[in-house]
Amino acid sequence: MEDLSLNKSNHPKVISIVATKSGTGKTTLIEGVIKILKGKGYEVGVLKHDAHKFDIDKKGKDSYRFTEAGADNVIVASSEKLAMIQILKEERTIEDILPLFQGVDIVIVEGFKNNNYPKIEVHRKEVDTNLLYNDKNFNNASFVAIATNEDLNVDIPVLNINNIDEVGNFIENILKY
Repeated sequence: MEDLSLNKSNHPKVISIVATKSGTGKTTLIEGVIKILKGKGYEVGVLKHDAHKFDIDKKGKDSYRFTEAGADNVIVASSEKLAMIQILKEERTIEDILPLFQGVDIVIVEGFKNNNYPKIEVHRKEVDTNLLYNDKNFNNASFVAIATNEDLNVDIPVLNINNIDEVGNFIENILKY
């Protein structure tokens, strides 16, 4: 990998956070990692895969009404935020979505388990005894670490899920190469 820099013309570096089940702490871990990376001066984006049908358009709001009227794209913009609602005919890949992260150094992907980007598996022994990393039906070549609260005997780094600094520093270091 090339050297990670804050040069906005570079494509963002991508790290993927995955787990076998919800409730393992992916979101909490990502929140902490964002704070660490932001504290180091990085611009950080997050791409969350939602397996359910989500709706940020609330009934009765203008954006909802525009979408219901048939608009294919609706953008809501203010002086502080911008949100785009795009009607899709098929699910988009990570590669389709990454160009939306202009000016971002690092994109943290939550979900999209089958992507080829470097992955950290989040594992809590009280949530699930299985690891994606050990799943024979799953390609584990892109796994770079497991963040867990359990001692594991695996051939990749095991990070303490409760030590956000350790996880944040690990992510920064692997994306530099």
